[in-house]
Amino acid sequence: MTGLEMSMGAVGQQATRITIHGDDSTAAAQAYGQSGDGVSSWGDDGLFGMFTSAYAECRQIAAAALSGLSGEIGATGESLHTVARNMGDTELANTQGLGQIWG
Repeated sequence: MTGLEMSMGAVGQQATRITIHGDDSTAAAQAYGQSGDGVSSWGDDGLFGMFTSAYAECRQIAAAALSGLSGEIGATGESLHTVARNMGDTELANTQGLGQIWG
């Protein structure tokens, strides 16, 4: 044992779960990003205009950050799928190579 052992089935399952989580996060970030920022969203007659404009700017920055984070979550899931596929391909190639040596 090298300490590098992994269950490809478990990695594949978790990769799928992480990919789905990334998709859900993307949808949530998009919904948050489309929230209203105008005075009518606050039921304000304009007295809190400075507050609402600062809030709108902060919300837009947060929406961009959440969008980037959800993209990274999805990319992590896809990368784990690639890891599982590469490990399977490597094991198959090793098995075939050993078969040629000992065959």
